[in-house]
Amino acid sequence: MSTRQTFLRAFTGRYLIALLVAAAVMIGSVITANVVIDRKIASVKRVSVKTAPPPPQGANYLLLGSDSRAFVQNATQQKAFGSAADAGGQRSDTMMVIHIEPNSQKTLIVSFPRDLWVSIPGMGMGKINGAFNVGPNKVIEMLKADFNISINHFVEVDFQSFQGVVNAIGRVPVYFPYPARDLETGLHTLGGCVLMDGSTALSYTRSRELQFFSLSQKKWMSADGSGDIGRINRQQQFIRELAGIAVQRSLEDPITANDVVDSVLSNLTIDQSLSKDDILSLIDAFRTVNPNDTSHLDFETLPWSDGPQQSGQDVLYVQQPQADAVLAQLQSFTTTPATPTAGTVTPPTVKVQVVDGTGKAGLAQGALNDLVKKGGFQSGGTVSALAPVDQTEVR
Repeated sequence: MSTRQTFLRAFTGRYLIALLVAAAVMIGSVITANVVIDRKIASVKRVSVKTAPPPPQGANYLLLGSDSRAFVQNATQQKAFGSAADAGGQRSDTMMVIHIEPNSQKTLIVSFPRDLWVSIPGMGMGKINGAFNVGPNKVIEMLKADFNISINHFVEVDFQSFQGVVNAIGRVPVYFPYPARDLETGLHTLGGCVLMDGSTALSYTRSRELQFFSLSQKKWMSADGSGDIGRINRQQQFIRELAGIAVQRSLEDPITANDVVDSVLSNLTIDQSLSKDDILSLIDAFRTVNPNDTSHLDFETLPWSDGPQQSGQDVLYVQQPQADAVLAQLQSFTTTPATPTAGTVTPPTVKVQVVDGTGKAGLAQGALNDLVKKGGFQSGGTVSALAPVDQTEVR
């Protein structure tokens, strides 16, 4: 087990950045103790899928945002999303593969356009999101057959889960250069910087028919050349913003962490083999998100090109050889540890002081010993707080 993973297990202020896709996005969240991790993971809905054993260097996570309306139970939800009868079955509203290599600190997130025309095993040619209507195993089978990508773990979220996550973290700023709308998803804004709650964020990240109002021509005009690609770009931008806010809020307020986790897990579906160790690997991959600079999150969209319609449908085609260069990164793993860049802060350069706010002898020293021996930090000694404190703080 790596020093980093050992430290994460021991450190009571640990946090988890879990990127999830719900109609467009993956998000960040926090878990603060082993017992909390165990209890919350035990409550998650599991699904049996045929995943490949992960290599020791990392894993590929298939993240699908389901457009299923099965959760709709009242008139308000039906008005916002439609009913299960109106939109039967489920398709992948968003499909991403997260490739993580904890030791080399490499994380790549690749979006697959839902209009991509592919060969679906046992079904013939069709849009890539049609495979999910059969089930996640068909998606995993298709990714292996068409792109030689081995999927090691699976995560699925839905519209409802996404809204709860955004609301738990807080409002996310999105800038619109002009008044904007999407009549299909209900998005409508006068433009400028808009602070989005869960409902507004969902209508934005689901948008495939985004329009801007032209002041010069005094009419609404399409904002995208391709609704599918435009939506992917909006999803990726939103993920960056949301991940940064999640890290900042979680570090400032551990209570927010539990709100986020509860909101996510209430509607999350994961494969039967996803374990706490796998989640710690995700922590390892995403824990360095800088809330002031999220540009290091490496996003790619599988290269595509336009082409002839299929059965009257507008579709996209895999663009070669450009796509092979992206796929090669998902197909291979490295063992070389990352080289710290200039200015990188590492545990041996940080001195930690533990302040005892419990009044219980030995707790502060025990925590400090773990931080020094397992985390590699310098010892700054222990002191007693002037008064008891209600919860752990990390400063």
